[in-house]
Amino acid sequence: MTQSKRIDPLLKRAQDHEDEVARDLAERQRTLDTHLSRLDELRRYADEYANAQMAATSPAQLLNRRAFLDRLDSAVAQQRQTVDHNREKVEAERARLILASRDKAVLEQLAASYRAQEKVVTDRRDQREMDDLGARRSRLARREDTDTGGTP
Repeated sequence: MTQSKRIDPLLKRAQDHEDEVARDLAERQRTLDTHLSRLDELRRYADEYANAQMAATSPAQLLNRRAFLDRLDSAVAQQRQTVDHNREKVEAERARLILASRDKAVLEQLAASYRAQEKVVTDRRDQREMDDLGARRSRLARREDTDTGGTP
């Protein structure tokens, strides 16, 4: 078995690994997008609620409103942390994908190098065979010429 054929299973495994990491990255990105969307919705809602004009209200209602705004701010802060955490996961997956792609590229270059070396060997062997065949035909033609009396 040639070197290039022996590396093919490694190439397939590297490709499968790269595909798996790419799927993981896509999933992490979808999760991040979902959390970003939730953060935007929370921010919009908090802004709308904070800017809404309230009719003359009692001190108890104002305290309830302030408490609700505080809970909204807390939810926004927590969602922001979730987004940051998911961004870190996306970046980690992106780094894994870069490494997996690099590993696969190295194996592809190695396989290409092996194939190029094998082609050189095959081309040389083919050329030798063609040279040998040409030499045999030339010797055979000379023998026939000497056997027939040397008349061209």
